[in-house]
Amino acid sequence: GQVLSHQWAARSQRCRSLLPQGAAAFLLAQLSQRGVDVVLREEEVLPAVTNALTAPAELQLPPPLGAGLYDGLIFLLLKVLAQQGFAASELWSVLWHGVAAVLRVGAEPEGEAPGAHRPTAQPDWNLLSPQGTLLFLSLALFIFTRESHRCLPQLTQSHGVLMVTLRSLLSPAFLACLDGDTELVPAVVIQACQLLCFPFALDVDRDTLASVVAAVRDSQLPAQLLQACCHHLPLPAAELPVSLLCHLVVSDERVVAQVVQQAAASEPILAFLTTVLFSDSLPLLTDLLSLLTHVARVSSEHLPFLQSILGGSDASHQPLTRLLGHREHPIRAKTCSLLGNLLRHSHGLPQALQNQLENLLESLLACLADRDQDVRRAASFAVGNAACHPASPPRTLRGAVPGLTRLLLDPNPRTRRNAASALGNLCWCSTELGELLLESRAPRVLLEVACQDPQASVRERALLALRAASRHPGVQQVLLSLGAGEKLVAHAAPGGSPWLSARH
Repeated sequence: GQVLSHQWAARSQRCRSLLPQGAAAFLLAQLSQRGVDVVLREEEVLPAVTNALTAPAELQLPPPLGAGLYDGLIFLLLKVLAQQGFAASELWSVLWHGVAAVLRVGAEPEGEAPGAHRPTAQPDWNLLSPQGTLLFLSLALFIFTRESHRCLPQLTQSHGVLMVTLRSLLSPAFLACLDGDTELVPAVVIQACQLLCFPFALDVDRDTLASVVAAVRDSQLPAQLLQACCHHLPLPAAELPVSLLCHLVVSDERVVAQVVQQAAASEPILAFLTTVLFSDSLPLLTDLLSLLTHVARVSSEHLPFLQSILGGSDASHQPLTRLLGHREHPIRAKTCSLLGNLLRHSHGLPQALQNQLENLLESLLACLADRDQDVRRAASFAVGNAACHPASPPRTLRGAVPGLTRLLLDPNPRTRRNAASALGNLCWCSTELGELLLESRAPRVLLEVACQDPQASVRERALLALRAASRHPGVQQVLLSLGAGEKLVAHAAPGGSPWLSARH
């Protein structure tokens, strides 16, 4: 093995034809995979591989065993690479350009936007086989893992060979060329996604991360990820692409628009997203709910898209109600947050979601007493937005008062703040709460929180809620009997009354 590898390296550096070099590398790879001890010297192999990849390719017959001539070269690289700085070497660039040529892609013509639709020719499998493509991605992952900060700048260039090649590998046309191989297709998609996930897994400065996200967006990769999930991946294999989509959506509002536009125009993608909402995959559900929550937060323009996923025609096809009662508390919490962001929009809530609102609010009120603090926090936020929404049924909302009053003393300060805000919203938006507020002892507890809570933001929200509650019959009299004015002045920060500061 040592003699063969030495002879191959020596001859490869002298030979300017790919065929004998690729064939010899293929033979060495086959011997190594079959247990023969092949000794490879890095100082010999790297120049030889560079020479081979830059040599002209003139094939008369396809290589044996369905292999490509580059397969053996990439295998040898994986075997010998131990040097640092490979990501900055000529060979790293040559390798990416070689794979791009195999895929029959290159830099876009001048003036053409990245991701513009152009016909994709069949890859040259004689040079790099489907399995060789996966081997190449394994090599790229190895280099990215070892030299992440050298590789990251290449992910910021939407016109660069790395991004162009990744876009080609994730394109529907290329994935279709893999003939539905149930192992190969998911492996290619997942490894390409792993490369794109590196910026989110590292301590990267904000400007660099923004540049990566912009390049991914301009390359239309979010839209391609959706198509790959929908058409080419079994549901369990979609976890990483959906997680990547979630990171991208949260990072850039223009990615939100791209994803919404792609999904809204495709019934299969809408069906895929709905299937995820009814699936048992906790990672998929968690990431998709985060994604939809951010879409709802960004703009009311996306409400019709959200309705197409969330607005089922009957109770068995209405995911929100089901998810509010999910057995896993992270799902209940994220569903509360999604509903709260939907209810931020006072106008434009689609009729299909309005029709579900009474049932949704009943489930939401039950979440105010959930055993998990994250669920209680998100539920109190959602009830606060529901309180002012014109489509919310007042009778159902009245039932929130006891639960919100209890949450004024919750251990979590964000939950206490949300509860105080929600009570304030209820008091401002409803004129029939006076008796219920008194029954729940809400004025007394709000006064206690406004005076004594350790968090300034909670005290301020409680104070505003007291002002709103004092409009209701009987509440102002109770506050006077409790000496509310004197207590609030006594606990006011130096410089003035809290009633005055709350007006700003």
